Amino acid sequence: MTDPQAIRTRIADLYLSGRQDHRMMGAPSDHAAITLLVARFDDAVNRRDLTEFSALWCDDAVWEIEAPMPMRTEGAAAIVRTWQHMLGGTQWLFRGSFAGVLQVDGDRASGRWPCVETGTFADGKGYDNRAIYEDQYRRDAVGWRFLRRRYVYLWLSSEPLPGAPVALAAGA
Repeated sequence: MTDPQAIRTRIADLYLSGRQDHRMMGAPSDHAAITLLVARFDDAVNRRDLTEFSALWCDDAVWEIEAPMPMRTEGAAAIVRTWQHMLGGTQWLFRGSFAGVLQVDGDRASGRWPCVETGTFADGKGYDNRAIYEDQYRRDAVGWRFLRRRYVYLWLSSEPLPGAPVALAAGA
């Protein structure tokens, strides 16, 4: 078996056999595309890439952050403005997502992603948390995009962080 698609399908079949309780439905390519969407979100935040961040959202998307810092924003343009404002209040920020679970149903999907964010606010306070993103996605002519993201804090600290950010080389 040397066909890459056949190999991916076989791996997915092996992974899914006996694991139907996880409701991992949908083609492996859908799962890969949504996983890439989440990775692109993390990358856009880490690089503060406005163009990339803007491309990830459906026009009618909703972005929510739960307590202790609640926020709800509707519409892609408003989400981007809110994100710019939020990043403006930080000296630096790093975020990453861990392996998530997905359920795909045609051109709609949902997923949950454990994640971490660490940074320093402009006033010097630390920001370190563990959370879950609960997502809804929609596939359109562009591909899979966020229809709704809901950030649920699990743990949060505002203690000053040890160390200092390191400047990255251009293009990193």
